[in-house]
Order: sequence, then C-alpha cells, then structure tokens
Amino acid sequence: MAWRTVVITKHSKLNYKMNHLVVQTSEKTYQIPMEDIQIILITTTQAVVTAYVIAETIKRNIKIIFSDINGQPIGEINQYHTNGKHNRNIGEQMIWQSERKNLLWREIVRLKINNQMQILVTQQTTDRGKFQDLVDSIEIGDETNREAVAARMYFNRLFGNEFVRHESGIVNAMLDYGYQILMAAVAREVVLQGYLSELGIHHNGAQNDYNLASDLMEPFRPLIDAVAKKYEHETALNLDIKLALVEVINQVVELNGQQILVTNAISVLVRDAISYLNNGLKLPEWRFEI
Repeated sequence: MAWRTVVITKHSKLNYKMNHLVVQTSEKTYQIPMEDIQIILITTTQAVVTAYVIAETIKRNIKIIFSDINGQPIGEINQYHTNGKHNRNIGEQMIWQSERKNLLWREIVRLKINNQMQILVTQQTTDRGKFQDLVDSIEIGDETNREAVAARMYFNRLFGNEFVRHESGIVNAMLDYGYQILMAAVAREVVLQGYLSELGIHHNGAQNDYNLASDLMEPFRPLIDAVAKKYEHETALNLDIKLALVEVINQVVELNGQQILVTNAISVLVRDAISYLNNGLKLPEWRFEI
C-alpha cells in the first residue's frame, strides 16, 4: 500500500526509471519506489517534471500537487479513468438520499467536535462540558450549525481570543497549507473508490471541485490545528513547518480501537461513509483517539 509523501523543495528534475521515481538535484540523486508513493508535493517552481513521470503517476493513482511561487498548493493532476465501476458509482452518488446525507453529516460533525476537544485537552485548555453540550445538541444535518459554534469556541481557546480565521498571519497560513494537503489526500481516496469529489453531502459550492472531500476531511482538521499550535510563534511558513504539516497524513492515530496511519484512517472513513450512503444497513459510528 502506498504511504510515502515525496516533497520537492528545490531546483530538481523528476524522471522515471524502472518503477522508481528519480529525483535529481545539484547535490544528489534519489530513487524512490513508485509503489511506495501516495502523493508528490512540488513546493517550488524550480522543478522539472517529465511527461513520463506524469503518465506513470496518473496510471498508478499517485497524486501530484503543484505549488505557486509562494509555495502554496494551487492545483493537482487527476486521471480521466479511475475506478472500473466509475459510471455505476456516479449513478449511485447522484441519488444518495437526503436523509442519509444529513444523518451522516451529523456523525461527521460529532466526530470533528470530539476531536477538537481532544486537542484542547492536550493544551490544557478546554471547557469539556460546553463542548459536550454542543455534541449532544447536534441535530440531523446540523440544522442549528453547532459546527460553527464549536469552531468559534475552539479556535479562541486554542489560539487566543484575538484570533480570526482567514485573516493574514502565520497561524492561518499554516492552517490553509495543512488543510489543502489533507483535502488532497481525502480527494484521492474518494476518486480511488470511483466517486466524484465534486458532489458533497453538505458542502455544495458550485466552484468547489472537492465538496465531498471537504465533507469527509472535517474530523481530521484538528490534527493540522495541533501542528499550527506548536509553531504559532514562528514568523514565516518555512520548510520545517511545511514538512511537519505534510507529515500529519503519516501520523498514527487510533480509530475504533486500532492503531493506524492517518492515510489508512482516511480510507476507512471514506469507505464507511460511501457504503452507508449507498444504502448501507448501519450508520457509521467512529471512535477516534488522536
């Protein structure tokens, strides 16, 4: 199973040779088995990627993510043909029942808020009772938007009362970068299972190609938040921080009593969610320890 994220940070050439990705820099040449690679993240505009590499990564469902001149992820490559049952799966996805989508969204919001509580506990900053009240009051489809209420409480406790999401600053830069990497990992799994990431269960942005990935990544966001908290006093989004954010997808967590990598946890959550939406017998109940 692919598990490795390759991060390209300097002037280099990426080529393919005998089932290996070959990365040539001015100092050294690296060879990495293609079967080990899940994501190639190119954080510089100084890299040259051969068509052979691109063709092989597409064929092997390896996601290539490109960054702009400032090192921010801006796009990726996806293949035309993915899962062999793609057409049938899209037909199923188009008729997912609203009731099932709303019930699943409630479970996702519950899991996300519970994970936010866990992060706050590690920082010794939490009002567990208030957060638990929010979890207990989530309605089907989160009609009263308990997710947004929890987010305001959570970010203020984690980063201080002056913190405002989406403003400039190092913390928001880290969150934006980390969430983009996380969303790419979730979108990859959605596509691997033969479904459209454009069609979500809660997110429905007309210009968002990753609505379903945006839905299913929510419980994993607190893992990125924890890294941002660790580096909140830094002055710039440097290479060490970027690598720490990328490494989140290889972090070990506990899901339903089993120690697994975040990448594998993503696979489980996506698979369980899609199975339920396709008339599965039981609503997923995930137990997450981070």
